[in-house]
Amino acid sequence: MIEDAKTEFKREYTDTIRKSVLAFANTDGGCLYIGIDDDASVVGVEDADDVQKRIISLCRDGIRPDVMMFLSCDIIMIENKTVVRIQVQRGTDCPYYLSGKGIRPEGVFVRRGSANIPASLGQIRKMIRESGDFRYEQERSLEQDLTFDETAKIFAESELPFGKAQQKTLGLISADGLYTNLGLLLSEQSQHTVKAAIFSGRKQEVFRNRREFSGSLLAQMNNLIEYLDFYNEVHSEIHGMKRVDSRDYPVKALREAVFNALVHRDYAFSGSTLVSLYEDRLEILSLGGLAEGATYQDMMMGVSIQRNPKLAEIFYRLHYIEAFGTGVQRILRAYEDSGRKPQFLVSDNAVKVILPNIHYEEIEAERGIVRESKVEYVPASNITDDTRVLEAIACGLDSRKALQEKMSFSLTKTVNILRRLQDEGRIVRIGKGKNSRYLVKN
Repeated sequence: MIEDAKTEFKREYTDTIRKSVLAFANTDGGCLYIGIDDDASVVGVEDADDVQKRIISLCRDGIRPDVMMFLSCDIIMIENKTVVRIQVQRGTDCPYYLSGKGIRPEGVFVRRGSANIPASLGQIRKMIRESGDFRYEQERSLEQDLTFDETAKIFAESELPFGKAQQKTLGLISADGLYTNLGLLLSEQSQHTVKAAIFSGRKQEVFRNRREFSGSLLAQMNNLIEYLDFYNEVHSEIHGMKRVDSRDYPVKALREAVFNALVHRDYAFSGSTLVSLYEDRLEILSLGGLAEGATYQDMMMGVSIQRNPKLAEIFYRLHYIEAFGTGVQRILRAYEDSGRKPQFLVSDNAVKVILPNIHYEEIEAERGIVRESKVEYVPASNITDDTRVLEAIACGLDSRKALQEKMSFSLTKTVNILRRLQDEGRIVRIGKGKNSRYLVKN
């Protein structure tokens, strides 16, 4: 016999036997012989029964998850000497790891040739995926030294307990007492981030500001919404005796878009959630595409197939979401009174939500800009509308907004009439932007 990928010798009992056992269980199985030297010479063991008991106790208490059903330990005779043989099959719940080290390279070993070597992070993730029905949030976290200061604070603000018992109930801690990936997401040690950028204009050319949010996913969400709220400008209009304020982006739509992006993304992807705010729109890009089994039509109809159900449950308990599957419908309802509608773009690996700035056309009009694709052309021969506008200006309706409301014209039609009357020298414009006023030219 020689040492190879499925055979290992130990002259005597040592605690390093655990590494060999879990390396075999994580790879293709193998046999470990106690009482045979490295050169394959048989030396035997003095008290085989005691060695056998110590091996069983060592593997039962020192390896997680339980590997005993894939292990047998017996006593055999080789060259008239007593040898303890440990036969190990490949386990079905990989990765197996040293209980004191956790699911990290220093705690997970694989067999390569005749050596037991630490598994790489990539190998560990592959073993987790192949071990059964993979759901990222429920798998064991590779990082077990976690803190939850921000999450505990958020739960306290909602008057919800957040002790160890609640963490187990919520799914942050698994049945074997280890933190799950859901726990990692809600901890300060979360490796996923949100990157937000504010751009001038309608293209990714000039940055106004940029931020990256890290730490607990709940803290990232709150910080992101606060950040976007700062740039979500308020516009005021006077209706009769009342002033009506409205935001560039309906608050409910913005919040729902953020919630959906964080709750439904695939955290097995290592990239960041991307948020881009332009002058005319807000884009939120979430990695992972739709959950398996879901279609674009399902999403638009309100069908909810949850990729991260335990994370969604936490958002529900904290009253961030009102009911499962209603997010898209709530976004659409927030834009019911707007001429511009949200867009939902779906690929195999990403979902992008585009929220239009409901005041963008008005902002452009105040700057004297009319996009050709949006222009509602008014024939030059249509003297009636021009005359009505001239008469209204002469009677004191001297602002674009007042004229638009009085005439029941669209924004672009009003702008075109005013521009044509200026070009013809029949009216003059005084001031800029919101302060623009029009006078009939003598």
